[in-house]
Amino acid sequence: MMHRRGLLAAAATALATPALADWAAQRPITFVVAYGPGSANDIVVRLVQPGLSARLGQPVVIENRAGGGGTVGTAAVARARPDGHTLGLASTATTAINPALFRDLPYDPGRDFALAGLLAETPNLLIVPPTSPHASVQALAEGILAARAPLRHSSPGNGTTQHLNAVQFSRLVRGETEHVPYRGPAEGVQGVAAGEVEFGFASLPSALPQLRAGRVRALGITGAAPFPTAAEVPLLAELGYPPLRDGGVWFGIVVPRGTPAPVLDGLRNAVAAVRADPALAPLLIAAGYAPLPPRSLTEEEAFVARQIASWGDLVVRSGARIN
Repeated sequence: MMHRRGLLAAAATALATPALADWAAQRPITFVVAYGPGSANDIVVRLVQPGLSARLGQPVVIENRAGGGGTVGTAAVARARPDGHTLGLASTATTAINPALFRDLPYDPGRDFALAGLLAETPNLLIVPPTSPHASVQALAEGILAARAPLRHSSPGNGTTQHLNAVQFSRLVRGETEHVPYRGPAEGVQGVAAGEVEFGFASLPSALPQLRAGRVRALGITGAAPFPTAAEVPLLAELGYPPLRDGGVWFGIVVPRGTPAPVLDGLRNAVAAVRADPALAPLLIAAGYAPLPPRSLTEEEAFVARQIASWGDLVVRSGARIN
């Protein structure tokens, strides 16, 4: 415990050296979110923003640059000056899915970025309209097989984790479904709530408002263990769909490759201190996230590499492709 406290204290004061203090004092730090306000990506950044700003001693300004399935904002981070004043949010979509989804991706996750640390994860929910005749995952599976026309499912867009979750679920059911992509997470959930589609997958933070208001029902959830904010929702992996154990979304912070080592080390210390702050975990959980456990940089980079391999394989098998 004393060793852990020492590490946290060192992390919290790592930016106090003159060189890093001069760097932080130059100008505000821009945190680019490659999706719109209210998305799961945006919400998690707004939860960690105050802690980052406090530890870096400088305002951290969030800039939403949505478009192209996360490629627009992520490419902007790759092109930014590598001086530590531009942060980007790495996620399952931007880092692990897009390399296999886009033929002409304007960035390379392995070449263009350095990892400053992983932050949190969130599961995806399998949701249906409140008036749906399908009261369980099994009932929905039977409905897919019995339907004369393919049941429709929503997603925030082609190649998203939610789209790929639905593709995987449909294949496990051995039935045919129709993908109806929406403009974003909120619109995809609203499509389910309005009965425009029969089911869909949605990130927990995006679905929570509609779920709490009774406008959608959750039949199942991805992940390997019950999630505190949705503990009553059964795990899809335990209902006969084990591949969906790893169907959630993770988030981390990256900077442009070439960021000076002292600055990158300072950022990594700040991210670690924010993630270890006991005040952050309840905020994340209430919003539908869980803080990722502390790992070494080597372990975090290995985790990201495994994610790129597994999601890339699923993209190829799904047939999803853009440009």
